[in-house]
Amino acid sequence: MVKINFRAVEQRFYGRQIFGPLDCTLSGGRIVAVTGKNGSGKSTFLKLAGHLLPPSQGKITVVSDGRELRGEELRRHLAMVTPEMRFYDRLTARENMDFLLGMRGITLDDVVYGELLGRVGLDEQAVCHSYAGDFSTGMKQRLKMAVLLAARADIWLLDEPGANLDEAGRQMTAREVRAAADKGVLVVLATNEPGEEALADECIALAGH
Repeated sequence: MVKINFRAVEQRFYGRQIFGPLDCTLSGGRIVAVTGKNGSGKSTFLKLAGHLLPPSQGKITVVSDGRELRGEELRRHLAMVTPEMRFYDRLTARENMDFLLGMRGITLDDVVYGELLGRVGLDEQAVCHSYAGDFSTGMKQRLKMAVLLAARADIWLLDEPGANLDEAGRQMTAREVRAAADKGVLVVLATNEPGEEALADECIALAGH
């Protein structure tokens, strides 16, 4: 089972301390909500957890079955949904998914592709010939979830995953997040939404400085 360990972690930007020192262990099979006011470091916490950003002080280790994961091996275990994730406007949904998943060595056949779109609430016939640049923000958020589901990762780092989604979309996200955790995935949510926080098995509240 995968775990992410934070030991005496502090984060500073331009001399200003964002949070810390922080000690915690995030374990697979659980949903962890990271909460706090704007500027408290929620998105930064996710980047630290995924080794996309080094801590100013302290140590973060990602362990699977007792063995530390690093570099490319670690990246294979990670999948993210963030506001920074972008699609190519002049590619279709399928082309964007094929490009992003191809970097992970994953190929989708037509059946799996259709099933994934159905799971996230996108009509395959409606989007198959449309460019992603013509999608609404909610459709793009659903497509991000489809990429996440296809990635076969056991660590999900989600920054406000319900953003721009209607109630049906938020219910879909909640269903998929809970199902993933029940299968052993470690899900870390950065959120200020009460509904998303309610999904969590535990909560890390960042006070900010």
